[in-house]
Amino acid sequence: MLLLAPTIRCSWPLFQLSRSRRRFSASWEQAFQEIGSKLKELKEQYGPQTLVWLAHPELISPLEKHFMAAFGSPNYTGHGPTCYSSRNVAFEQMYGGVPGVDYRNVKYYIACGRNLTGGIKNPDVQKIVAARAEGAHLVAVDPRLSDFAFFADEWLPIRPGTDLALVLALINVLINENLYDPAFVAAHTTGMAELKQGVSDYTPAWAAGITGLEAGTISRIARELAAAKPAAAIDPGWHAVTGSQYGNSVMTGRAIAALNALLGNLGAKGGLSLPPAIKFGSPAGIMGPKPPAATAPRWDGAGSAKWPLNKAHGMIQVFPERVQQDQPYPVKAVIIQHLNPVRSSTNSLAFIEALQKLDLVVAIDIQMNDTAYYAHYILPEATYLERYDPLMTVGNKVVLRQPAIKPLFANKGAEEIIAGIGRAAGLGEYFNFTLEQYNDALLAPLGLTQARLAQVGVAEVEAAKPDYSKLKTPSGKIELACSAFVKAGSTLTPVWEPPLVKPKDDSFRLIQGHVPMHTHTTTDNNSYLHAIMPENELWIHTSRASKLGIKTGDLVEVASEAGKIRVKARVTEAIHPEAVFLAHGFGCRVPLRHLAYNRGANGGDLIPIMTAPVSGAAAQCETLVTVRKAG
Repeated sequence: MLLLAPTIRCSWPLFQLSRSRRRFSASWEQAFQEIGSKLKELKEQYGPQTLVWLAHPELISPLEKHFMAAFGSPNYTGHGPTCYSSRNVAFEQMYGGVPGVDYRNVKYYIACGRNLTGGIKNPDVQKIVAARAEGAHLVAVDPRLSDFAFFADEWLPIRPGTDLALVLALINVLINENLYDPAFVAAHTTGMAELKQGVSDYTPAWAAGITGLEAGTISRIARELAAAKPAAAIDPGWHAVTGSQYGNSVMTGRAIAALNALLGNLGAKGGLSLPPAIKFGSPAGIMGPKPPAATAPRWDGAGSAKWPLNKAHGMIQVFPERVQQDQPYPVKAVIIQHLNPVRSSTNSLAFIEALQKLDLVVAIDIQMNDTAYYAHYILPEATYLERYDPLMTVGNKVVLRQPAIKPLFANKGAEEIIAGIGRAAGLGEYFNFTLEQYNDALLAPLGLTQARLAQVGVAEVEAAKPDYSKLKTPSGKIELACSAFVKAGSTLTPVWEPPLVKPKDDSFRLIQGHVPMHTHTTTDNNSYLHAIMPENELWIHTSRASKLGIKTGDLVEVASEAGKIRVKARVTEAIHPEAVFLAHGFGCRVPLRHLAYNRGANGGDLIPIMTAPVSGAAAQCETLVTVRKAG
């Protein structure tokens, strides 16, 4: 291993014997051949479905899925259940896709738990800052005074997990006071009568008793939101309350989708919009014969009769349970690409135990992380500054990511690594193409090639604008009343569902989120960012901390049914008394990451394995903890 500021990177393929910490370098060819040989052996013994591929979906994901299809396994799973899958399930069924917010032109904006100015999408930050400078009114609904709540015009410190009640009450006011857009609703939605009946009891007074917000505030927000329509929006969200945090996240996403529809903002300036469609070519002709369809069900049950709306996202959090169960078939091998589920999923120790039980664990990444630490093989990928990637799109622009420098070491692009494993595993006929040929096939209808695109980096092309008169739903309209949810065991229209757990006098709800200084678990060992924020702290409200005898800087023990951590406390008024907050991305257990090692705490140690209804998301904030001053 080589230690490089600002992080630790692998400069050659590595493998480790058993689970000792003895690591040995190997040539790429040796690593490919040994991995391929083991995959063939396991495939013959257990069937191709024994292999699972876990990934943080990146530009390379089509080639990862191509590998799995060629191998014969249906088991490609992304990180969506720990991020955005509930939101996607809600909007995909109601809108036919997931819309984004026109942040630059919005006039009234509500974020439920989304920490927009503390996130990692810098263009969106610039847009919302510019909108506010021109008079946009921003409302942050969050149990914590997040970066965005501090920046916004209003902070509504809602009781954690009750955003759904707030949104249902806002819908109630819009309908009962005739503040919605009747022309848009008539032309572009179905199910208005059912929605009206469904929210009839959800008054601001009712919501006040659940959320802790004042009824007058709820009514005012609804009226102000309506006055600004259609340049008004409540954010569909990302990882927040509509993403993966609560058992009612899908229902919250459905309510937010309905509220936006009542504002008539889909396709409007300052409202929501679906992305344009660029007509790419098909690379199928260069990627070998069409693989036969996988015959086994998915390893996690996604897309089955129990989870019919979760066909694309999977349920990564149940991986430890499935490995232990060996049902409906054994899972014996995993390839993990650009993902660190030991810290980014739930019940970290259970995930480690699952990895230790497998016959083959392969990690493909740009650096040593907690998951790679338990791999048999670590295949070092070139960083984004050193490699080409498959094409990406931004609106009507096609973008080519290309290397700024040559790889510093013998690292390879992910497409080379995937092809190398594939050929060694007997899938050579599916990998007789280069990334440039793949990109050229996509670009052909646009009259471009990778070589030509490389000269400019970004090219504007023709893109079909979304047809808002014919959405990709059964009715072609926004489905305020959606039978797909009934078939999945839910309700026709959004209804109130309480969170799955409720804190008592001696417990707190654990909430977590990202911070602007770090990106997931990848930057904790970056010397520059580490200097800005070396560790996380447990935010705890002043009143609760006082009763427990805890002061800022004290070391506290936090315990749940899944495990325990020790972390420094931060006593503050900026958190709801029923909750404690822990920033994600800390608590590294890899000694080689010397800056990050044992700094702060990993919230994943506390979060039990849980599966939310309908979406199959991880419901990470349905975790109750106790806090005491460490002895």
